[in-house]
Amino acid sequence: MERTELNQLLAEIRTAREKTLAALPAVTEDDFDTAVPNPRFDDVRRILLRFSEHMREHASQLEGIRVGIGKAPTPPQRMLAEAELVWGKVLAATVNLSDADLDTIPAEGGWSVRTLLAHLLKGEEGYLSTIQTGLQEGKKRTG
Repeated sequence: MERTELNQLLAEIRTAREKTLAALPAVTEDDFDTAVPNPRFDDVRRILLRFSEHMREHASQLEGIRVGIGKAPTPPQRMLAEAELVWGKVLAATVNLSDADLDTIPAEGGWSVRTLLAHLLKGEEGYLSTIQTGLQEGKKRTG
């Protein structure tokens, strides 16, 4: 399945988002009422709200387009899509964290950011091989 153009478009969107995310962590609630040059969303607060809502709105539209062109996701594809949604939550949880925060342990104890991310990486690295091995073994038993 060729995805070169699709991946390029998604990469361009991601780059634009990363630029915004990198530039705005220092915005405070005191900045919310600052006027911006946009007639529809006229202050910083409304633009920040629109930043997430715009993506959510069109993600929903994209899901409808898939169905409309006969490309509705299968149950396994929906599970993979859900995993991508959760990846977005992980990325969101790291907004405004720095390398200096990686090894800080919360006051109530528990894992540091680095420990948690290392745990996630170990799991991520194992899922593909586990599934592939299971599928190969299943084919041997039924084949």
